[in-house]
Amino acid sequence: MEQRVLRFETQAGVRIYSLPVEVFPQFYANVYLVVADSTICLIDTGSGHGNSNRDLLAGFVALQDQWGERLSLADVNQIILTHAHIDHFGGLPFVRQFTQAPTAIHIADRRVITNYDGRLLFASKALSRFLRHAGVSAAQHQHLMGMYLQNKEAFQTAPIEQTFEDGDRLCDLFDVVYTPGHCPGQVCLRLDEVLFSADHILARTAPHLAPEMITPGTGLEHYIWGLQQVARLDGIELTLGGHEQPIENLPKRLEHIFASNQRKIERISDLLKAQPQTVAQLSASMYRGLQGYDELLGIEKVGAFVEYLYLRGYVRPVNIAPDDDDRDPINVVYELF
Repeated sequence: MEQRVLRFETQAGVRIYSLPVEVFPQFYANVYLVVADSTICLIDTGSGHGNSNRDLLAGFVALQDQWGERLSLADVNQIILTHAHIDHFGGLPFVRQFTQAPTAIHIADRRVITNYDGRLLFASKALSRFLRHAGVSAAQHQHLMGMYLQNKEAFQTAPIEQTFEDGDRLCDLFDVVYTPGHCPGQVCLRLDEVLFSADHILARTAPHLAPEMITPGTGLEHYIWGLQQVARLDGIELTLGGHEQPIENLPKRLEHIFASNQRKIERISDLLKAQPQTVAQLSASMYRGLQGYDELLGIEKVGAFVEYLYLRGYVRPVNIAPDDDDRDPINVVYELF
């Protein structure tokens, strides 16, 4: 499928280019180039894996061929990362071969890049505990952890020159809207009537969620809170996501997302009403036939929803006894409460 560079212009005359990059095989992300007077800002960098760097360079060639915009990576004087997932920041070392533009990220995600090895070790141990809690078999545990760690060591710790928080204004252009859930430091960026929604709001699919027991700042509660922050914004006429197509009707898309979350909550409640189950069993019922990395993502997402219901007292574990030792619980079974 041909991927083309798209061009947008705000009412104030700021030019925006959407550069599609293949961050993983057959999986594309949108890198955005924002051109406003003396500011040339790159929002996200792609993954640095596979065809990602090649596609990023091809996007700059297309700027001239399609739109007559004579710019290159060397002209970029600001880099903003919407969140610290590898498909959005992994290309940073490649981009820095062309420009030493300062890189900015939300303070909650800074550690992922400036202490990448330490963060990977911490996250992998937390994921391993969660999978035991979720009720996967020993063989499945080994398989899922192997997939999670695959290619993770390709990125090395890198410096971050700037951090920001909710409500900050960047480059005298972007207003930061803090929207955690998918990632602890996930943000949306408002530029006039345009919202860069990163992975928080996508045109067709919902972003991946994991429970806070793996990473604080993720999870369904944070995600819903972030959606509510976006829902309060007035005057957004175009929403540009980190993946997929532009969104022209943001309120309608938000309605669909809230309804989808409620359907998942009801589905999990119905399954637990029928019989107590582990997170892994619930995931197998919710997402039949998932294979490969999708299987891991499905278990994590169901874990986020079960955690949300547990924190509100709607479900409870039934197989944890007062005399259990202090080791992490294995194969926790939940029931509707």
